[in-house]
Amino acid sequence: MNVRHLLHWLWPDTLKGRLSILLIFVTITPIVLIGFTSYFWFYQIQMEKINASYETVLRGERDALEKAFDNLASVSQLLAADGGLGDDIALYIQSEDPFEKTKYFHSIDRSLTNIIYSNPAIHAIFIYFEEHYKPIQFENAPLKHRFMSATIDDMPFVPLFRANQLTYNSPHSTVRDNSEKTVLSLLRPIPYGNGQIYYVYLETEWMYHVPLGGGDGGTAGVYHSLIGSDRVIRYSNLPIELHEGVSLDDERVALSAFKSFAIAGKNGWELVSHVKLSVYEKEVQQWRILYVIMSCLSLVLTVGAVSYIWRMVYRPLQTMNKAMNRFSHDGNHLQKLHTRLTEFEVIYSSFRDMSRRIVELITEVEQKEKRKGELEVEKLIAQINPHFLHNTLNTIQWLALEKGQREIYDLVKVFTRVLQYNLGKRSMIVTIREELAALNDYIELQNIRYDHRFKVDSSVDSDIAEVPIPRFVLQPIVENALYHGVSGEQDRVVVHLKRSAGRYIQITVADSGQGMNPDTVAALLRGEEGKSTGIGIGLNYVQKMLDVHYGDLASMSIDSRIGEGTTVTIVIPDSVKGEGEHDQGVARG
Repeated sequence: MNVRHLLHWLWPDTLKGRLSILLIFVTITPIVLIGFTSYFWFYQIQMEKINASYETVLRGERDALEKAFDNLASVSQLLAADGGLGDDIALYIQSEDPFEKTKYFHSIDRSLTNIIYSNPAIHAIFIYFEEHYKPIQFENAPLKHRFMSATIDDMPFVPLFRANQLTYNSPHSTVRDNSEKTVLSLLRPIPYGNGQIYYVYLETEWMYHVPLGGGDGGTAGVYHSLIGSDRVIRYSNLPIELHEGVSLDDERVALSAFKSFAIAGKNGWELVSHVKLSVYEKEVQQWRILYVIMSCLSLVLTVGAVSYIWRMVYRPLQTMNKAMNRFSHDGNHLQKLHTRLTEFEVIYSSFRDMSRRIVELITEVEQKEKRKGELEVEKLIAQINPHFLHNTLNTIQWLALEKGQREIYDLVKVFTRVLQYNLGKRSMIVTIREELAALNDYIELQNIRYDHRFKVDSSVDSDIAEVPIPRFVLQPIVENALYHGVSGEQDRVVVHLKRSAGRYIQITVADSGQGMNPDTVAALLRGEEGKSTGIGIGLNYVQKMLDVHYGDLASMSIDSRIGEGTTVTIVIPDSVKGEGEHDQGVARG
């Protein structure tokens, strides 16, 4: 596609194409500009709001963990050996008197019970005595079996960080039997006596401070990782496999589907919140979907508007175009146009007025041309051959001398009818019956002149006898046949009028004479017959009469062959254009 075709495609030549391009452009441009602008602003503001929201939640979880660690340290301090419950524990271990030992045991047990009730966040507690036949004692609930016989070094706890002598362990499964809850724990060594040590174990439930996430009792799509003070992963509840003991940065590929937020604790540990991207971008995605829906709706409305505007503009234009294409002389097809648009109705009304004026002008021109043709015909009639009248008078004189008055009377009578028909100032329109009667008079007159040597047979269908026809249509054709087609007594002229297909009349004049060559036929049609004979009107007069009264609806053809004769065929409608009153009372002598 070259540049010219591209420009034509972008800016077509049709009103419909340009209107569509403009409406689509003015619709898409605001959508795109507003969309991009609002998207970047919305994205920036929304992301800042979402980030601030997650960071606020994470900060609260960090503070909750700090408080949990502090609480574990505070409770463990109550069990220290420097006064209080710690002294009872030391005396309990060192005493060998069963009574005293029992008394200390109950005192310690009551104190531990009070500590548990006053600190509901403490999930489990026990005291571990090294080098004692029963190392774990004073547990507040039954422990899992594997812990009962394990040494302190065999405890499956991974340190998260250490603060002084306190070891804070990473989240792990609780030591309580029949439970798999995730907990945070503290292991604190407490020296007593002569360099001896017992350990206090405390744990608090992880979910009590930080939700598990992932929809399992926590925030859907939000998970956590706990990074130790050594900067490696110590805990994660992500639904993907992470390698504990490695840096979080080494798991970037595994975490590519999450948005991570991190916050550090005061002892070097770090809490990381992982949010699924589908959750993190949920609001933005909802905005995108809404934007796409609104854009599609705008486009649909635009297409609908284009279609409506096109129909509103195109239909009146199409109606006006059809009216112009079907424009006829009478203008009756121009009906009133109802578009409900003033501009189109004004234009169409002006077009209707113009078309009526054009029809009037055309009619006026036609009438002038018709009158001009009639004047030419009248001029031709006025130019009747004087030689014909002279010969006729000589004939009358000859008959008066040679024969009696009866023949003179008959001749004069026929001659009078012929002159009355040919020279009368009545209408140019007569009936076929009248035209045929005048033709018979003319033939009779010619036979008297030429001693009855012409044989003419005429016939007409009875149903067309009263059909109107212009004067002098038959007579010039028969005259041409008599003078050019009849050479002997055996030759004959046949005149026949009949109804043709539809509402047409067929006139046939055929002779059995010598025929004519094409040049002679053309000369006859042009009125170049040479010396005039008879009344001297000619075939060109017939052609003009047909043009004046019938126009293109009439036709005349001449079929002539040398030695075979000539046939003249005329086809005319059974009605005359602009037909008026014609004389029905021709005097017959």
